[in-house]
Amino acid sequence: MTTLIAVAGKGGVGKTTFAALLVRALVGAKARPVLAVDADPNANLHLLLGFPLPQPLGTLREDLLAGESGNRSKGEMLEAMVQRRVAEGDDVDLVTMGRGEGPGCYCYVNSLLRQSLSRLAGNYRAVVVDNEAGMEHLSRRNLRTIDHLILVADPSPRGMGAARAIGDLAVQLGLPVGKTWLMRNHPFGGREDAGTPRGEIPLLAEMPFDPSLPAWEEAGNSFLGIPSTSPAVAAVESAVRTMLRGELE
Repeated sequence: MTTLIAVAGKGGVGKTTFAALLVRALVGAKARPVLAVDADPNANLHLLLGFPLPQPLGTLREDLLAGESGNRSKGEMLEAMVQRRVAEGDDVDLVTMGRGEGPGCYCYVNSLLRQSLSRLAGNYRAVVVDNEAGMEHLSRRNLRTIDHLILVADPSPRGMGAARAIGDLAVQLGLPVGKTWLMRNHPFGGREDAGTPRGEIPLLAEMPFDPSLPAWEEAGNSFLGIPSTSPAVAAVESAVRTMLRGELE
């Protein structure tokens, strides 16, 4: 059974840092293999996970419409093209979504892409989707039912307000979300607290300021190798235990 976890929040709150640490924590909790999906057109999750940047799935639309399928159906052709765009690791694989569509109708291709991604995701114990703020790929239903939606926010009034707005957007779009959580990040230290957003979003965990993270990133090290002595790593490991209690047994 695959658990799909979507990470969302406004720009600059540490979504990608949290997503990378979440992937690391899932591997440590034996929820592997893990598929990491970078759904932000400004892709940089690969840098934190130590992968080369794979060719984005967004280019498949034009390639499929322009390509010759021969004796294969377009669905079979697209599935093979998706697989070639997977960057593979030991316990973690990565795909990037890339940009949105250009001019023209892509409804048919998007439907095929959804089917291919769903089949791909089914090969993994857990899937982590690092979204852009607008949640474009979630709204297009490019992935199946979301088991856990994690809203990352800094503890400022603006941060809490953005988390509330994204949570409301998910409801308005009718997204198939199982549980919604708040992950409060303190990327610059301090304990400013604007409270939990209205709507009773459960607080999953607090990620403390951790000066080791920028140093680790600047050294070009994969976040998959950060030791558990890191306060941020410990917080995310605790969050995974809370979120997936009973699902990993």
